[in-house]
Amino acid sequence: NLALGSGLAVCGNVLISVSLNLQKYVHLRNAAREIQAQRHYTKEVLWWLGLVLMGGGELFNFTAYGFAPASVVAPLGSTTVVANLFVAAMFLKEKIRSENLFGCALAIIGAFLLVTFSSDNAKVMGSYEITRSLAQPIFVAYVCLEMILLSGLLILLYCRGVKHVLVYLLISSVTASFTVISAKAVSGMVQLSVVGFNQWNKPVFYAMLVVLILTALIQIKFVNLAMKTADATIVVPVNFVIFTISAILAGIIFYREFYGMTGVQMTMFLFGCALSFLAVYFIAVGKTDNSVGVMIPDGKSQQVTSDLIPSWMQASMNIGYVQPHGQVEHLKNIDSDQVPILGAQALETIEEQTEGSSRYGDDSDTVSITSMDMLVDREKLDKDVCGVTNLASN
Repeated sequence: NLALGSGLAVCGNVLISVSLNLQKYVHLRNAAREIQAQRHYTKEVLWWLGLVLMGGGELFNFTAYGFAPASVVAPLGSTTVVANLFVAAMFLKEKIRSENLFGCALAIIGAFLLVTFSSDNAKVMGSYEITRSLAQPIFVAYVCLEMILLSGLLILLYCRGVKHVLVYLLISSVTASFTVISAKAVSGMVQLSVVGFNQWNKPVFYAMLVVLILTALIQIKFVNLAMKTADATIVVPVNFVIFTISAILAGIIFYREFYGMTGVQMTMFLFGCALSFLAVYFIAVGKTDNSVGVMIPDGKSQQVTSDLIPSWMQASMNIGYVQPHGQVEHLKNIDSDQVPILGAQALETIEEQTEGSSRYGDDSDTVSITSMDMLVDREKLDKDVCGVTNLASN
């Protein structure tokens, strides 16, 4: 049931996006409190709600593999990034840029092409079909090539010390192909067991379950290492592309999902994948990895970065608040993700810092502002600087 599988994948991705933003909100709210009032995130009800939603989203994605081809479920992962764009804008006041909306349009078109031109010959495989597919010569050759590639990457990483982001992501993508194969196999056998064809007593079921858990843990480890090595604007789109390619290859080789497809179907399906790749790039572009700034009681700026959420999802926020009280300017390509309107007290603080950080030149009447760490409205900042400059001239 292609429609059901695709729907489950999209719903699961939306739930994951909501869960990540809920957990992020908890971390930002906790960071905005006084240090003495801060508490561990596990004591927050909203954090646990986010965790439950994430589990539900992953369960939906897992179930989707039992109803739709793996080559369709994996590219639909772009809907997570699309959903996050709007959820973060509503709940966390992150700014939506024009290129982000263009990426959303590409993602919608790509998803439509993926579902419309995907293979209609996919079926749920039981233990016998899975065992037979494992013994296919083409799959055995594929596994050998994957193992050779994985061995070479591990040698580069641990023996040669090549700690490059691409090495981490390639290791993750190699294991991802086995994750997809095992996830679809386990999901299909669970589905057959529910309708009366018992698969619980088959050794291949538990073998696939072990492969699923191990490869998923390996992916998490190396994607996190990649996030520490490079900017999230690089890691997120590159990881999505190579993961999707791995999933499509796994579907073609192990499940023969492209068998029976016409040339037009293959072309349009691959075109839909390409649009999904571009969509993730345009949605992720412009995101920054800068830490989130808050004001602690003594008035000094403190940088707070959550280690439990992707850095590309972090938003700048107003001083002393979890969410800005001003208007968020959407669809304008400016440096800051948010431009809150500051009150009189905040402006007085800015003026004090401006006067303390001004340096008068001997031969010129200009003033150099050496310290300006807070986010302010550009027009107000220009007026403040002009006022200080005129004062120096007089």
